[in-house]
Amino acid sequence: MFRCTFCRAGSYLTAPDYMRHLIPPKAPAGKNLFFIPYWRFKGMFFTCLSHKMEKRFIDVSRQAVSSKHFPLSMGFRGQTQKLRFAVTQEDGIFIKPQITADCFLQSLDEYFNSRIAKPILHHAHIGETLSLLYAPFYLDNKLYDAVLNKPVSAVSQNELTCLIDDIEKADWPLNFIATLCPQCGWDLIGERDSLALTCGNCETAWWEKQGRLTRIEAAHVAGSDENTMHMPFWRIRANVSHIDLNTYTDLVKTANLAKAPQPGWDKIPFYFWSPAFKVRPQSLLTFATQVTLTQPVENLETGPPKGRLQPVTMPFQEAVETLKPMVSSFLRPRERISEIIPQLTIEPRKMLLVYLPFREGHHEFIHEKFKLAINKNILAHSKNL
Repeated sequence: MFRCTFCRAGSYLTAPDYMRHLIPPKAPAGKNLFFIPYWRFKGMFFTCLSHKMEKRFIDVSRQAVSSKHFPLSMGFRGQTQKLRFAVTQEDGIFIKPQITADCFLQSLDEYFNSRIAKPILHHAHIGETLSLLYAPFYLDNKLYDAVLNKPVSAVSQNELTCLIDDIEKADWPLNFIATLCPQCGWDLIGERDSLALTCGNCETAWWEKQGRLTRIEAAHVAGSDENTMHMPFWRIRANVSHIDLNTYTDLVKTANLAKAPQPGWDKIPFYFWSPAFKVRPQSLLTFATQVTLTQPVENLETGPPKGRLQPVTMPFQEAVETLKPMVSSFLRPRERISEIIPQLTIEPRKMLLVYLPFREGHHEFIHEKFKLAINKNILAHSKNL
């Protein structure tokens, strides 16, 4: 999301499939540039083992073509260089990707899983962003990197003919959606990286779906004062196989909580709660598990709250990927994990975006009931995830 600095009109930017960026070339004038595609994965890897959970954040790139003449990876350039969108008016030709996104993700799985002790019970990509980056090159007797203007290979024009001839038209439209509430026409509120936009007039929430703004079912628990930050969570009702997780009584038994089941608990439905905001992998599962085990039962008020909101940056589809790692973290006894997790299936049925109130401290946002404190630095650093 961005706003025009002149008229302050807001727009939401989307692409039909993947965002495509390029590194601006710094080649001498008159060079015939061509752009080599690289897949870029930026997200979290969770791997469930019988005795622990491996968690890591990765930002990697790999060739989207099969050529020994170009660097296998773009290294840190995707993180350190100022990128711009690849658009139709760009000078130069764009080489068509030969390696699909699925093959790229599969190769990442194989690479990282090969370095982890076996057996692997489950692995998941969570909160990932997949995009195409284009790196500029040119030929001048040798193959030159058009950013550093240094040779990277002694390859000749003839050796690159087949690759350079396999080009694609730079026809990748960017869609601009006006950030006006479809229900009342009011300006929608959101941050640069927000996936959900809220309307302060008719108290609704919206997200982009298939090129248009679609309403999200949202609710909130009212805060006590203006010293409250509302944190968004996905509340998910799901069908779970191989274990009973339909009611609060089932949760107490499955997680072996230090509670004696009480009359009426078998009437309270069980929900998964997963953060709707990105944080580092070490914190994501902790926050999700802590709120899920607490099972908030406060009366919900319809719509997003007024006041300060932490932006929604974790898509619902990605939050669903946290459910199986979450079960493996609270399942008891631990000896059951190797038997249950590989065959466990979780099918989401209903979802609701719920904003929960956290009291602001000097360094943290705190919820006493959940025994949960969210460090402000963690939230600040999450903008780079």
